[in-house]
Amino acid sequence: MKRILLTLAKIVGVIVVLFGVTVLFREELIVWRLGPPDTFQEANAPAAPNYADLHFWAAHPAKSETSDLRLPGVSSPVPSKQLIDVFYVHPTTYMGPGLWNSAMALDQSAAQTLETMLGGHGTIFGDCCRFYAPRYREAHIAAFNADYVENGIEALDFAYRDVEAAFDYFLEYFNEGRPFIIAGHSQGSLHAMRLLETRVDMSEVRDRLIAAYPIGFWFPEDRLERGFENLGLCGEPGQTGCLITYDVFGDGSVGRDPEGRMPQWYASGWEYEVPFRTLCVNPISWQVNGETMPRERHKGGMPLVPTFSAIDILLNRNSGASYEALPEPIPNLTSAFCRDDGSLMVEAKETLPYFSKGVDDSQMYHTYDWQLFYMDIKDNVELQVANYFRAQQSTQVSETAQ
Repeated sequence: MKRILLTLAKIVGVIVVLFGVTVLFREELIVWRLGPPDTFQEANAPAAPNYADLHFWAAHPAKSETSDLRLPGVSSPVPSKQLIDVFYVHPTTYMGPGLWNSAMALDQSAAQTLETMLGGHGTIFGDCCRFYAPRYREAHIAAFNADYVENGIEALDFAYRDVEAAFDYFLEYFNEGRPFIIAGHSQGSLHAMRLLETRVDMSEVRDRLIAAYPIGFWFPEDRLERGFENLGLCGEPGQTGCLITYDVFGDGSVGRDPEGRMPQWYASGWEYEVPFRTLCVNPISWQVNGETMPRERHKGGMPLVPTFSAIDILLNRNSGASYEALPEPIPNLTSAFCRDDGSLMVEAKETLPYFSKGVDDSQMYHTYDWQLFYMDIKDNVELQVANYFRAQQSTQVSETAQ
């Protein structure tokens, strides 16, 4: 346990330095402050969310919040034209202290971190879609440290229960049979992939799935073969009924840690794996190959500066900072290619001036997996929606003719 907590302390210490904050705490004090308990005990976990209460939805069409923001010069959408629903599972925002799973408290730092995700991810879908993002008892960031596997897996399993409950509630009470998209990031993508396998792949609702975006997680290349019967990776722009995933690194780095281990859920049980190769769809070409897409094809990144800070994390507080407007996207910013190991490589020299907060010498752009390709994703989603309804109309015409 000491090793995992020291690792966590070093992570937080790096964040502190990167964010330009001077902190006099020793690593041991940071560990004491932020570290999870020695054991996972469900009896000590926070109470379950009630998804009939809008309080437990970070984003919902009936609420006014950050995901409602629009690009400069773009007016608010007409609700009758938002023909698609998006179910979004947010990434790890909980870094402690005190529990293995987040209490979802709005005055704590996890809620502050979520602001950045709603702005950089949720606003992508505003024109075409109604956006739903449940709060859930997410697992502590330490759950991804392989030195403490048992507690981490229990915390992740516990978090997934909420995600599944929220999705079931969404389908029964909000969705009303509409087409939908499932999206996620990091821990949220791990849960989203499990949700896709258990609740969508073999279900009748699969026909309503426009696409899935479980971005920013190291999924082994055989992940879909080990459990999915129908859903596969997208291989063309605008393709529907498929999945898109990638994880971003700068071209001056080694990319994904070749010895890095991540928890993977399979129907047969949890495994901690060192993926030889991870799944990667290029978010410029929307193809699965190693071809480099030139900078000229990049449609635009969203240079939204994160609202959270290291001090907020250390003090476990929500500073209340929020976005009043979105900046202009920056087009033609970077090339991109899926390297042999599955790492999506971008031009660090060009991107770091705009996407640098929290990025160190490892050039891991994890915070910006979505934002770097904001306009690329937005345009692809709109194309997917158009293609989905075109196919539906064609099917209806064919059935009528018969």
